[in-house]
Amino acid sequence: MQNLNGKRVVITGGSQGLGLAMVEALAACGANVTAIGRDQANLTPAEHAGAAVIAGDATDATLMNCVVRQEVPDVLILNAGARLPMKPIDQQSWDEFSTTWNTDVKAGLIGIQAALNTPMKPGGRVLVMSSGASMVFAVPFIAPESLRLSGGYIGAKRMLWFMAHSANTVSRERELGLQFQMLVPCQLIPGTTLGHQVAAAYAAIEGVSVDEHVMHRYGSILRPAQVGEGVAALLGDPRYMHGVAYGIRSDSDILPLDL
Repeated sequence: MQNLNGKRVVITGGSQGLGLAMVEALAACGANVTAIGRDQANLTPAEHAGAAVIAGDATDATLMNCVVRQEVPDVLILNAGARLPMKPIDQQSWDEFSTTWNTDVKAGLIGIQAALNTPMKPGGRVLVMSSGASMVFAVPFIAPESLRLSGGYIGAKRMLWFMAHSANTVSRERELGLQFQMLVPCQLIPGTTLGHQVAAAYAAIEGVSVDEHVMHRYGSILRPAQVGEGVAALLGDPRYMHGVAYGIRSDSDILPLDL
C-alpha cells in the first residue's frame, strides 16, 4: 500500500452521497482533500470530515481550470452528477432524458479537459465516477429491461467510461504522464439519495421493499462507506495504478473491468 498522507485530492460532488463518503475515507487516510459542491451549506459535512470546500458548479470550465491550477491536485475525482427522472421512455421529455448528459457527462468533460489542458502535474490520476448501469450490454451482463426507467442515464454513464479511454490517449500522445481511470460501483446503493430513488421505483413495480429489491438483484448491499474505502484502496495500491476501469462490490475485491 502506498501512503496517501499529504496527497492533494479534489473531489467534485463532494457534499453528499458517494462524494462525501470518498471525502471521509481519503481524509481519514491523511490526504489533503478539497470538496466541491454547488451549495455552500451542504458542504458542512465535508468540512467536518476535515476537507477544504469550494462552492461551485463542476460544469463551469472557468471554475475547474482555476481549481486544477491553484489546488495542484495529485488526484482529481470527477463525481458530480444529477438525479434522474424515473419514467418509462414513452413518458420522458427530451430535457428529462438528457438530464444526466447535461450534468454528469458535461462535468466529466469539463474536468477531463481541465486536467489535460492546465495540465495536472505528471503522475496525476483522474478518477471518473460512473455507475453499474454502464454495465448494460457488457460483462457481467445486466438485462436492459431491468433498467427500463432510467432513460438517458445508461448511455451517459457508458460515455464516461469511453471518455476515460479517450483522455488516456491524449495523455500518451502529449506525454503528460496522467492516468485517467473509470470507477464503477457495481451495485445499486440504497444509502445514497439517487440509489434509494432508483431502488424505490423498481421496488414499487415489484411490490417489495427497497432492500429486498437490491438483495434480489445483487445478493448484497453496497454501502457508501464501502465505496469510499474502495477508492482509498484503489489509490493506495500500486496494482491499480495502470488499469482504466475498476468495479467495487460489497462482496469482493476491486474488480478489473477492462480486458
